[in-house]
Amino acid sequence: MEIHKVRAGSACVAMAAAVLWLSSCATAGRASEGFSTGIDVLDYYPLLSGWGWAFEVERDGNKVLAPYAVDQRTSDGAIVKNGDERIAYVIVTDGIARRETGGLGDFVLRAPVRKGTTWPVQGGEATIVESGASLSLPSGSYRDCAIVEEARRDPSRVTRTTYCRGVGPVDIEMRVFDPFKKSFETMAHARLLAVTRPEAEP
Repeated sequence: MEIHKVRAGSACVAMAAAVLWLSSCATAGRASEGFSTGIDVLDYYPLLSGWGWAFEVERDGNKVLAPYAVDQRTSDGAIVKNGDERIAYVIVTDGIARRETGGLGDFVLRAPVRKGTTWPVQGGEATIVESGASLSLPSGSYRDCAIVEEARRDPSRVTRTTYCRGVGPVDIEMRVFDPFKKSFETMAHARLLAVTRPEAEP
């Protein structure tokens, strides 16, 4: 999910879509005990048919509902849709990467999913700064979570994403360094409202 691309101008469309999506098939998020796909990274970001996530995205004092759903599985990955936007991912045994023109882009998550795992990203480095974490949000309490920080330069910014086993991304925060305040300021923050799973769950 790329929260910096969520625009207030699409608020009406996103709001309507999210309300329909939430009322029809989504449930409050919760961790799935013993959830396993057989691929470590997919356990934390299940890019599988039937999965979807609804987020409340706060940016510039505005809040927008943003639904994301796995639109298509490909031979080597998945395509996630948010309105008219399509985000392509490549899934390999040791990670999930964005698909860019000409090949692989940055990995969003890499195995092993444990504290200290690092990998290069454009203009910086990503690190799993915490694993086995717990997080409470208005949508529910989540366990067995991994927190990934992507630190990049020009401008200096940090994106912190929390992935939880059996759920996917539940909290995403982007902070940018303000040279006048000499501190990192939150530019956008997305929190999970609900998750849809392919199986029928109470």
